[in-house]
Amino acid sequence: MIYQNENFGYEYDYKCRWHNGYVVYEHLHEFSELLLCRKGNAEVYIKGRPYTLRENELVFILPNTPHRYNCVDCEVVCAVFSNDYIPLFFHELSGRALVTSAVDMSGLEYVTDRLEALVGGSKISICGALNLICDRVLSTASFDGEGEELDGELYQKVISYVSEHYTHNITLKSLAQQFGYNEKYLSSSLHSLTGINFRKLLSSYRISHAKRLLEGGEDSISDIAYASGFSAVNTFNRIFKQTEGVTPLEYRARMRK
Repeated sequence: MIYQNENFGYEYDYKCRWHNGYVVYEHLHEFSELLLCRKGNAEVYIKGRPYTLRENELVFILPNTPHRYNCVDCEVVCAVFSNDYIPLFFHELSGRALVTSAVDMSGLEYVTDRLEALVGGSKISICGALNLICDRVLSTASFDGEGEELDGELYQKVISYVSEHYTHNITLKSLAQQFGYNEKYLSSSLHSLTGINFRKLLSSYRISHAKRLLEGGEDSISDIAYASGFSAVNTFNRIFKQTEGVTPLEYRARMRK
């Protein structure tokens, strides 16, 4: 899984693009995101759970939520934006856990048809459009009890730290010391935030890095294992196969074909 640093820390940032055939690996970031299906069926995975978007349906993805897309045979619009555009939306959530669902956008085409055109537009126009969409999301939403209140800024820093230092010998204990948190509390909070435990989160960054090295060079498997942050080649081989379904050597051969 990748932490997208370019979607972190900016104010009044709005990006939006139309895509015909859209595949994105699992990632997360500080910004909010929405995916709108214009044609066909879009496959969306949020915290590992699959969702299907049909024509004119939209899914809203909260900040720091792992997600990926497999939208090969459909047309979608993806918008990623800083959270300062929709402060009332987060106020209305008030710590409640929003249940992810596909939202029918019928009747709001005058808004959704202009999402791409808003890029580079005025902050007021962008704010107005996003808040109309958020109002529809909230009006059709269900909630899963009371969500645990997380220190969002802290965990953005934690995940950003992992994304920058995953090749080093970092542990949950060293992270807790780095940011001044109890180790058990940090572990449970990170799990609530990402949907996976710390060890798997760290491994996902290392495997992603190893895949890039396997695809782009001739380094030995042991060199790639150590360069990706693994302390033992056997551990690297085992986790790689668990994650990708093939060994590193098989993966390299498949990519070359």
